[in-house]
Amino acid sequence: MMAQEVSALNAFFSPKSVAVVGASSDPKKPGHTALRNMIAMGYKGRIFPVNPREPAILGLPCYKNVLDIPEPVETCLLMVSSDLALKVAKELAERKRRFNDVAAVVCMSAGFGELNSPEGTKRERDLVETLRSAGVRMVGPNCVGVMNTVSRFNTNFDIGAYPSGGISIITQSGAFGNAFLFASGASGRAGLNKFVSVGNMADVQIAELLRFLKDDETTRVIGIYLEGLADPRGFFEAARDVAALKPIVVLKSGRSELGSTAALSHTGAIAGADAIYDGAFRQFGLMRAGSVAEFYETLRMFSKQPVPAGNRVAVLTHMGGPGTMCIDGLSTFSNLKMAPFTRETEAGLRGVLPSAANIGHPPGYIDMTATNSEVLHNQVLTLLFKDPNVDAVIQILGPSLFHDQPRLAEEVARAYHSQGGVKKPLLNVLMFGDFADELRRGLEDASLPTFDYPDTVARGAANLASYAAMRATAAKAPDIARSGGAEGPAAQLILRAAEEGRVSLLEPEAYAICRQYDIRVPPFKPVETLEDAIEAANRIGYPVVLKVVSAQILHKSDIGGVMLGVSSEDAVKQSYARLIENVRKAAPGIHNPSVLVQKMMPPTTELVLGAIRDRLFGPVVMFGLGGIYVEVLKRVGFLLAPFGLEQARKLIHDTLPAPLIAGARGRNAMNVDAIAGTLVSVGRLLVEQSQIDQVDLNPCLALDDLCVAVDARIILSKR
Repeated sequence: MMAQEVSALNAFFSPKSVAVVGASSDPKKPGHTALRNMIAMGYKGRIFPVNPREPAILGLPCYKNVLDIPEPVETCLLMVSSDLALKVAKELAERKRRFNDVAAVVCMSAGFGELNSPEGTKRERDLVETLRSAGVRMVGPNCVGVMNTVSRFNTNFDIGAYPSGGISIITQSGAFGNAFLFASGASGRAGLNKFVSVGNMADVQIAELLRFLKDDETTRVIGIYLEGLADPRGFFEAARDVAALKPIVVLKSGRSELGSTAALSHTGAIAGADAIYDGAFRQFGLMRAGSVAEFYETLRMFSKQPVPAGNRVAVLTHMGGPGTMCIDGLSTFSNLKMAPFTRETEAGLRGVLPSAANIGHPPGYIDMTATNSEVLHNQVLTLLFKDPNVDAVIQILGPSLFHDQPRLAEEVARAYHSQGGVKKPLLNVLMFGDFADELRRGLEDASLPTFDYPDTVARGAANLASYAAMRATAAKAPDIARSGGAEGPAAQLILRAAEEGRVSLLEPEAYAICRQYDIRVPPFKPVETLEDAIEAANRIGYPVVLKVVSAQILHKSDIGGVMLGVSSEDAVKQSYARLIENVRKAAPGIHNPSVLVQKMMPPTTELVLGAIRDRLFGPVVMFGLGGIYVEVLKRVGFLLAPFGLEQARKLIHDTLPAPLIAGARGRNAMNVDAIAGTLVSVGRLLVEQSQIDQVDLNPCLALDDLCVAVDARIILSKR
């Protein structure tokens, strides 16, 4: 980010002065509450209310317009009608030319692009162009503005003073953002750092805000409420760099939205925008929350707790049932393991716990029984924090009447803060609601987040471990090894097809392109006659497959255009005749179709590898279980191309069940590296050949030592 851009964004959060255009003396108007909240937050900069009908508001002198303000104005808050907002923007541009002071505008006014009307769109464009012409940046319009609990600057008309902490929020919905702040602030269990309601994002984009927060020393974790993006590539490139340093938690709405790409292939039929977003979140190291509750709880965890060194979790409780529920919750996450205690830890535990205590059954689990004390919690936690096999601890507490709750909180906090070096996370579940109020307050004040339920805290632990792993392998776009590009045979085949007006390549052409990009295909030979088919089958070796080759037939199997398991010359004759007859019935205009003779590969797990050129995301690669059920099961994942082998391997492991990869039902283990290499090649193909719109390799067979595409479809862009 350029230095001047950083300066402009800083003006949104820590301005030395602000003009509030649309300030009002009416307590029922946003122009009054926003001004009042700014004062209540404790903002120390100069405030200049602007309203031509008011002499003063809340003890501050009013000005008729922004040009009348005699002192420097760094930031301007717009809370007027859309027509007046454009008039004020022109005045601000004039002021910038005269005094070179205005750097930022927060436009909370509505009536712009969100209307989806020509008039609203034009107003928004004119607003941005007017401000940009003077070098002034804008957040909004149609937003609830910004908050910064560090500088105490606040433009929100609903929320005044707010507890400070390490969570910074970027939201595309002002209503959701305010609801989140009201809910979390009321409990006192979440502290805010910075808040930005981006509204229509006519100027300042989320990617810019992420880069700003990356360098913000007081922000520990970033939460984003996301609905959609015009430039997702730019967003993810910025997010990748930020996530390598700070966790980013995303709550993305729109899971049910329709796909953004036409369904001309299996890949296109499955690749909805939300599915691609989901894959990109994983690829670039962002955590996607599945619910508002998870969003809130995960942000609280990261704001108060360190990132664990690994994924081994210990569970400490004195309540058997809740402890079992927690174990059940942890077991649903493949990225978590129960911590195997060292012999030294087990000996230490047996030395302090009663004989009836459950230690290590299952591994990593301790039930202290009801015979416990405040000091005993300290002793056990201290032993767990010292164990090199323990990366994080979940403690489930249900304080009894004989517990001194403030003392229990003190002992737990003392054990946590006595850790030397990098601390291990401690997540505390308080089962007794308001009864445990004193204990909860004591733990939260010691930066130890508390949670209500033993089963849901497991998801938080999984998110901590997931981020630790993601940060270790932060997504880096690799250099692309070129394979001929526009000069190679692939480009020539594509050009010829386009000149002939074809929307898709013939299968032999697709195979030729696959070979150029190191994508393995079976031995094959296109033929025009039965005699040529027999000769090709004898040379390739039985069994073979016969397939119709025609630009008019995309789904060959649907019309009987594929003959499998052809194992002799006689079988070739019979299968060839039957195939030709099927094609003539299904497509009477095709009299003598070409036929592809192809080596039939041994049966094994069928995969699908595909790619699309999405209108929002650009080149995207899909991977999953293949065959005829791909569109039914939809067990698939996505990566934005280009990407490297490590990301491809992770996609495979994230998408397929571990037993299938390991070799289920007597099959050999999959060659993950071979499959990953093919995925990288598919991504490279789409990146280099810009005329290709979709690629469908279904099925691909995961053989012992290689990955083979036994069917290939390449669809060209319609232009």
